[in-house]
Amino acid sequence: MELQGVLEAYRAMEPVGSIIQRIKKEFEIESVQADADDGLVEALMEFVLNPKMAEESVNSEATHHVSFTIPIGLKLWEAGWMLAEYAIAHESDFRGRNVLELGAGVGFTGMVLGCICPASRIVLTDYAPNVMQNLRYNVEINASKFLCPVDVQTLDWDTWQPTDQDKVRPDILLAGDCVYDVAAFPSLTRVVQAFLGNNSGSSSQRVAIFAATIRNQKTFQAFLDQLAAHRIEYVDITEPAFEKMGEQIYSYSNRDQMRLCRLSRSVSDDATPAPTE
Repeated sequence: MELQGVLEAYRAMEPVGSIIQRIKKEFEIESVQADADDGLVEALMEFVLNPKMAEESVNSEATHHVSFTIPIGLKLWEAGWMLAEYAIAHESDFRGRNVLELGAGVGFTGMVLGCICPASRIVLTDYAPNVMQNLRYNVEINASKFLCPVDVQTLDWDTWQPTDQDKVRPDILLAGDCVYDVAAFPSLTRVVQAFLGNNSGSSSQRVAIFAATIRNQKTFQAFLDQLAAHRIEYVDITEPAFEKMGEQIYSYSNRDQMRLCRLSRSVSDDATPAPTE
């Protein structure tokens, strides 16, 4: 999380100013391992997660539990903000659908969707124990705001087996900033292929919407190569999506480096054996 801009904007405010200073101090201690407690972050996270918060008083009962040890799954990455904006602009696409988010992390995108859309069900997935604990907490504390069931499940791309998909049966997959580790691409695309290929019980073709920040073109190309190897069709929908989304709702950087893509598979692909790793 970039704290400098927040600090400059709110340095004269109390208690937010002192809270930010304490968070900055924790960032400077490399050995810190413990999660920041709710009292440390409650005011700051209300400002971050609610764009209208500057006009309202802080509600201590509507806060979000966030860890500042900053492993991958405990940071709200830039593409997660953008994917949430996509969900808001395309809310009608999710009505009555079963949605599963891969690598949900803190759960921001899925929880935003749950607050605005009567989907059939939303399942947020990740795998690390500390990430799952935080994710469950976030869903629990925001449950009263959801318009549909929002559940949390563990899904480790490396160990997940296709038979497990019967438990969730998503119509739409979501993933924000999951395209960064080349070593994880075979497992990730295997999971995506299995979900997209199972159209049983779905009223329309299953799709995946990925939001990715292009930090390294070679890394992104490696992801595209994996999609092709798994016979997953990739369509860049960034331009039409941005046109419908309009201006940013949330404040985040590098939007011009982000791509939105729609992934799908034809039903005929299911008859062809999947590539072995």
